[in-house]
Amino acid sequence: MSAPRRYAEGTTVTVESSRGEISGILAKHGVQRMGWTTEPEQDVLMFELGGGSYRFNIIRPTAQSLWERWKADGRSTAYLPTDAQVQAEWRRRWRANVLLLKAKLEFIASGDTTLDRELLPYRVLKNGATIEETMLSGGLPMLTAGAR
Repeated sequence: MSAPRRYAEGTTVTVESSRGEISGILAKHGVQRMGWTTEPEQDVLMFELGGGSYRFNIIRPTAQSLWERWKADGRSTAYLPTDAQVQAEWRRRWRANVLLLKAKLEFIASGDTTLDRELLPYRVLKNGATIEETMLSGGLPMLTAGAR
């Protein structure tokens, strides 16, 4: 049995096009301040909305990380992925983030949910870490007590 196809698998949409689409989606929803950084291991999107600052990290795949994902999915792992396969996964991750942000912001705009409910993990705290990063490091013990 093969693993189910992941969203945007096989996309040819460039990372630059996806980045531009995200910028447009954010502007449509009232974001006036946003920025991007590109680092060897990830791209980072930062923006302000509703009085808060938010940060999304889009992790750049490596041949090793993609191989491990394939192994977990039960795919053939006889060889490490090629550079072309790693780049395809990078494009897929960007497309998935376009979908994620668009869906969350549209749902918020419709009044069916709230900004905090949808984007709280990405909220940047005064120390520069996101709430998600702080929870994962054990920095919010009242929220992580008993979590495994």
